[in-house]
Amino acid sequence: MTNYVALFSGVLLAFCQVLIVRKCMGVLLGSEKKDIVSNILWVLYYIYVATTMNIFSFRGTYLLIGNMLFVFTIAIVTKKASLLMKIFSVIVIFTIWTTVESLIGITIESIGISYIVSERVADFLSQMSVLLIVITIEKYKKDRFSKDISLKTFIMLAWIPVVSIYFEIVSVEVSRKYPNYDGFAAIASVVLLLTNYVIFDAYDWVNRTVQLRAQNKLFVQQIQLCSRQTAEQEATYKELRRLRHDMKNHLTSLLGMIDSGSTNDARDYIENLLNDGKLIKTGDISRTGNIVVDSLINYKYSMAKELGIEFTSNVFIPTELPFKNENIVIILGNLLENAIEACVKVDNNKYIGLEMGYEKNMLQICIKNSFTGEIKKNSAGDIETTKEDKENHGMGILSIKMAAKEYDGDVLIKNQKDEFTVVVVLYENMEKLHVNC
Repeated sequence: MTNYVALFSGVLLAFCQVLIVRKCMGVLLGSEKKDIVSNILWVLYYIYVATTMNIFSFRGTYLLIGNMLFVFTIAIVTKKASLLMKIFSVIVIFTIWTTVESLIGITIESIGISYIVSERVADFLSQMSVLLIVITIEKYKKDRFSKDISLKTFIMLAWIPVVSIYFEIVSVEVSRKYPNYDGFAAIASVVLLLTNYVIFDAYDWVNRTVQLRAQNKLFVQQIQLCSRQTAEQEATYKELRRLRHDMKNHLTSLLGMIDSGSTNDARDYIENLLNDGKLIKTGDISRTGNIVVDSLINYKYSMAKELGIEFTSNVFIPTELPFKNENIVIILGNLLENAIEACVKVDNNKYIGLEMGYEKNMLQICIKNSFTGEIKKNSAGDIETTKEDKENHGMGILSIKMAAKEYDGDVLIKNQKDEFTVVVVLYENMEKLHVNC
């Protein structure tokens, strides 16, 4: 009977371990791919944990290495983070786990509980402790972990967990051979646990610093876009003044013809004005009544026209949108600017197609443009600039994502052969819908 109880508890503990490890990876590496391969890998990992824990009873270094390799494999397949970030996360997870497990094991053994019971109790308490740690980290560090990490940062942070694992194993072995040093092993476990918590704080600080720099660059970019918008509005006002002045002259001439009875001449004059288009500003392709959107699209259209880029626009939006104008400027401005820059590099068939619509509390912006077919991505799979001055460029997509995030929006990027497509969706009431472009 005792064997069955032990086996049942072991199966449950194995299941709990898999859940906790999965939660740890979610906190550190973000959401995972939801597919059958992901589920199969987690099932295989559960079988591995349950088997090693209950049948073969593997313990120590071999079990630790096996767990780390298995979880790292799952991270490779299911997570979008960079390779270095995956390695770092796996090391941190099992460093904390090993430290907590050793500390609890030493405490239970010092009480004098039997080996079988102490083993199960230690596993349970270890999992509970790790779970509490993960929940705490998830609560206070939410949305602060990056999907990418530089090699320099990785080396700076990862060596501490590696050294911690080594000293933890050494301290446990010393305490087993020399019972008088039990206190040393316990103190070492506490110190190592605190050290690894500091690692999270250090990494958090690094990410906050990076985010602060990105926000500063975003602010500068927003000012530049607003300046361009102001310039476009000034040009529009000048054009209106010109039209008003010309209209006065045209009406004066028409009035003279009518007074003299030259109605046929007046009719011909009006027809010539209409045919020549002198009374209409033909440079505008967006006339929705939304000043922010119209001025930005028309400004970019004039730029594209000068560069020999075919620009088509299909915009159906109300005069007022339930989104901040600065966010619309950032999103639409960056999309059009990136599209123009991509078309400039193309030799032939330069085109930009813009579709924008607002329906059912949802704003959808879809822009397609020709490009060379060459895309540069960082280690996390995100598109980055091909310009040499990376400090002052390459913030476009990041700016778009940050602005869209304020409305729980989506940014979808697709490319095939020589066409690049970006779809941005903003939700007024945070209710996501399926969209296509």
